Amino acid sequence: MLDVLIVEDDLILLDFLGQEVANQINAPEKKIRKATCLETARYLLSKKRPDWLLIDLSLPDGSGVELAEEFVKNHSNAKILILTAQADQYSLPAPLLTNVHALINKAEGLAPLREAIWDISREVDNNLPDLASLTPRQLQFLQLIGESLDTAQIANRMNISFSTAQTHRRQITRKLGIKGSALVTLARNIPI
Repeated sequence: MLDVLIVEDDLILLDFLGQEVANQINAPEKKIRKATCLETARYLLSKKRPDWLLIDLSLPDGSGVELAEEFVKNHSNAKILILTAQADQYSLPAPLLTNVHALINKAEGLAPLREAIWDISREVDNNLPDLASLTPRQLQFLQLIGESLDTAQIANRMNISFSTAQTHRRQITRKLGIKGSALVTLARNIPI
């Protein structure tokens, strides 16, 4: 299971981000480490190095850039995802750029964030399902699974027979190696 540290000072957003990350990496939310300030984040980093870091740049006790630089200094292959409301007010130091997977403006909404979380998680853990193995029709089917539709409802929506829908579901399950509620959770949270 991936180890992720999220550093965000807004408690509601921090909880939401924890949920999003947990859902995408198929982990219990309590396993996602969280910090609201640099001091706590530094303490958590000293205890265990995360696989990747999700940070806000504007924190109550300093800049997330400081934390990112410290993380990269100690781990040259570190992976970082930055989420900020002031993307245009920061310029990242050049040495940090190779480690920053994405810089996402909070105003851009959920889709770019989910895509970046999925991409960085897949980059770090190749055991996560590979969506590239699915056909466009299977991706459409997976999206409908994420809307909590059952096989019969999906067959109606896609205007296909029930047996064809069952075949799609079996193929998706086989290709991704996930079934049941884990498949529904994945389907709700992946960027399609």
